Amino acid sequence: MQPFTDQRLLLGEIKNHAEFKVKLTRLKLTTDLPVLESSVVEVVKSWFGLAREHANELAGANPLNAPRTAYSRAYYAAYNASKAVRYLSQGSVSLRGDDHRKVSDLPDSFPDVEAWGRDLQVMYEHRLRADYDNWTETPNEHTLQPQDCAALAHKFLAVCAKYLNDVYGVTV
Repeated sequence: MQPFTDQRLLLGEIKNHAEFKVKLTRLKLTTDLPVLESSVVEVVKSWFGLAREHANELAGANPLNAPRTAYSRAYYAAYNASKAVRYLSQGSVSLRGDDHRKVSDLPDSFPDVEAWGRDLQVMYEHRLRADYDNWTETPNEHTLQPQDCAALAHKFLAVCAKYLNDVYGVTV
């Protein structure tokens, strides 16, 4: 079966795919479940693809010459990988700016979930400084060097990809 092709419409109409699946099952309308499940996987792959796009941009930048770019692209790579994991595991994610506060809300079964939760919050704070602060003191407020933030993002994507494959059978 082909997945639903309009991902934005799917996300808008089905706020939580896990809850929707339960309703379909309860109503014995399970013939459409394969379409729903493949559509959800395509959304996950799209978000992870965006994570990889940010990671590729990060890899093409020299963190020492462009630290703001490194912090920003590192965070957005990690954020979109987190969004893919959270969407698949929780059934929904916010499509508004408030979702950044939930970047670290990974499932309990995620490897080193507490450490990654802290790291993602730190990456978010660095991204905010990199994108918005123009104060001379800002670089001194970073607790991660730009190259370390970049390495952390690449590692997080690898952990997310393994998790999605091992737990959900989804290859991204």
